[in-house]
Amino acid sequence: QGLMQEALECVLDWGFEQMALNRVEAQVAPQNTASIKRLEALGFVREGLLRQAGFWLGEHRDLLQYALLRAERPAPPRQVPSL
Repeated sequence: QGLMQEALECVLDWGFEQMALNRVEAQVAPQNTASIKRLEALGFVREGLLRQAGFWLGEHRDLLQYALLRAERPAPPRQVPSL
């Protein structure tokens, strides 16, 4: 539980800090509510619908476009020193 969230946070840290990225994008199927919740929890903003941008199982399918800008990234929680 929570491993995917932690892994994604590490990837975002590396991308923004080590690669100096300004923007990270994600495209997700509209019915994939778990991934949508995870992206939004990380601060990603829904930018729109990409009509029939995906193709799988023999069909063209819509995708939602999400993005996170460096300036919009939530600050990491502060670590409280233990006594």
